Amino acid sequence: MSAKVKLMKSLGIKNRDLFLLNLIFLTDVAILLNIPFVRPILGFLFLSVLPGLLILQILNLNKIGSTEKFVLSVGLSISFLMFFGLLLNNLSLALGYESPLSTIFLLISFNIAAISLILTAYWTNKNRTFFLPDFNLNASEKALLIVPILFPALSIFGAYFMNTTNNNIVSFFLLIIIPIYVIFICIFHQKLSARIYPLIIFLISISLILMMAMRSNHVLGSDAHDEYYLFQATLHNMYWSISGFSILDACLSISLLPTVYQLFLSLDPEIFFNIFYVCLFSLVPLVVFVISKKYVGDFYGFLASIFFIVQTRFIFATGGARTNIAIFFVSLTMMILFSDKIDPANKNILFIVFMTSCMVSHYTTTYIFFFVLLGTFVGMEILSKKYTFKKVTSLTIVTLFFIMIFFWYSQVTEVAFNTGVIFVKDVLVSLQDFFVMESRDTDMQVMFGEGIQQKGIPHKIQFILAWLTFIFIGIGVTTLIVRYKVMSFPELNFKKSNFLREKFEVEYFVISLACAGLLVAMIAFPHTSIGYSMQRLFVVANTILSVFFVIGSIMVAKYSNRFFKILRGITSIRRRSSRAKQVSRAEMNEKQPSPVGAVPQVRIYIIILLVLIPYFFCVTGAIYNMFGVPRAITLNSEGEQYDIYYVYDQDSYGAKWLANTEGRIYAADFFGGQRLISQGIISPSTVDTDRFIKYGTIDDYIYLRHENVVKGKLRDGNNEMHNMTDYHDTLTEKNEIYDSGCSKIYR
Repeated sequence: MSAKVKLMKSLGIKNRDLFLLNLIFLTDVAILLNIPFVRPILGFLFLSVLPGLLILQILNLNKIGSTEKFVLSVGLSISFLMFFGLLLNNLSLALGYESPLSTIFLLISFNIAAISLILTAYWTNKNRTFFLPDFNLNASEKALLIVPILFPALSIFGAYFMNTTNNNIVSFFLLIIIPIYVIFICIFHQKLSARIYPLIIFLISISLILMMAMRSNHVLGSDAHDEYYLFQATLHNMYWSISGFSILDACLSISLLPTVYQLFLSLDPEIFFNIFYVCLFSLVPLVVFVISKKYVGDFYGFLASIFFIVQTRFIFATGGARTNIAIFFVSLTMMILFSDKIDPANKNILFIVFMTSCMVSHYTTTYIFFFVLLGTFVGMEILSKKYTFKKVTSLTIVTLFFIMIFFWYSQVTEVAFNTGVIFVKDVLVSLQDFFVMESRDTDMQVMFGEGIQQKGIPHKIQFILAWLTFIFIGIGVTTLIVRYKVMSFPELNFKKSNFLREKFEVEYFVISLACAGLLVAMIAFPHTSIGYSMQRLFVVANTILSVFFVIGSIMVAKYSNRFFKILRGITSIRRRSSRAKQVSRAEMNEKQPSPVGAVPQVRIYIIILLVLIPYFFCVTGAIYNMFGVPRAITLNSEGEQYDIYYVYDQDSYGAKWLANTEGRIYAADFFGGQRLISQGIISPSTVDTDRFIKYGTIDDYIYLRHENVVKGKLRDGNNEMHNMTDYHDTLTEKNEIYDSGCSKIYR
């Protein structure tokens, strides 16, 4: 190596390290001086990108693409924050320091950790070339990004417009222009550079997911209220511990992690909580793209990621913080598992890191992930009796995963493991109710068409389109099984299918079957859909199965073209027969075109768009609004979603008023109890959501929210409606001690 090249490498690494040290210094100044706008930006970059990027450099993962580097950097950073934060927390408490989660202590500790990572990266890379991603776009690429670069701004402004004026015109415009842009990309995809697909995917996903996150200044969702309470309790205590808050103690993702971010960023905690988790979740479509493009190419990988985005659980992801992060880690695990550019040693390290990160993020998703790995291992062992192939999932990995689950959920946090055991027992017991539809959750009942005849046209359209997506995935998976020699098993040396860029590994083949099998099990075992909703399982499975929606569409297009060819041939023969009596055979041959050449070809992306675009309008609620049905909270200030999830300022004021009171608090309904927990930061153990609605004796505070006061309605835990007039006697026995106009408190 020449002296000039060595000098360039040394200067490049030194400049990089100097830049990172300056970033750390500027972040410290912004935090200590509490500089508005600068503090959250630098703090977010410092926490979300820097640790992971340095770890990638230490592992010398320079061969992976820019998109992989980006998502891995974020994933490793989040993992580092949770594990390093947990180490700091426990060591500090053991040494008698009771405020490890304080701003100054964390700032000093993370500075030391960051500088240590920089030094380690320098010594491990001083003889290696440091590659930066190529961000230089040509003129045509920049022109194509002019429209999608506006999507996030339209999303945020549309939500603001809805919050202030109840006008959905901006949000509706965004929901119209996104499908139009996707159609444009499909038509001209052969002229586009593959480099812009990740940018387009990210801009679309972050725009759609922010529509819900920015809809309110308060916590949105169902599980989000309990999650936010745990975050606030950890922030207030300035340390993490097993608080006895049931199974959520096992989730560092909603306690320790947001506390670290909040201390660095110092944002409005509710707005931060709404936005942070969905921003991380918006990276999952990028991972789906990376996984899918390897097998079906960049364009179809793009469509696979769009399919992942066009799901209810993705667009309305605000309410599941711990689930969002866990799914993110599952997708990263799948990505590195099937990467050809990561060596086996680093692959094992990353696999274990993300597997463990999923475990401390969400218990149920971890159980699902474990069963996928277990099923994959068993399937691989069965196939290895007949075929010889490379195996990645080993008994060691599966056993290690189980030991970690047992240790964390049973020995450390205790409750989650017992809950998992009880869940398995309940699933087995529920088999006796196999044919009882009520034994399944609401989503599953809707999937089977329960009550669909009594619902309107939009519900029926969404029902049909949802089943079409299932059918297309089923066709794709079935095609993989039937044609496994040409679509998978590279070791068999059969010529691959012409629509594949690369064959599926045997492990991908088995994992796909395991994911599809879990979806079938969700349908077969009644209780499973209650413990873990079908929508959430579908999102987990789609990190692997999205590519099969595209393959299913390819097969539908292929057989459609065959059908049209046969139909055209039959029509042509009939025309020849009718004209044979009037013209000679020679004239016939001269004037009649070849029937094969005249056959119209159904393009694959047309089949995909015919399903995805109408389904997109259904999932986002746009088609419901077209029929005059106020469904989606993002487009309406009325309707069921709005009444359930939207938290009024008056609701929040009433809950905060009760925060310093003593005694038990009785919410009129289940959703009022959620507001008490998140807005008043009132312990769930002191909130009762059942006694009032069951006409029980109440000797303390009663809390009424907006829907109870203004609309005179209340909902139980099953979302069944009741009239407040039926509880008039209960309220007349109490004194009204608080009234904000929309929220009331009695005692």
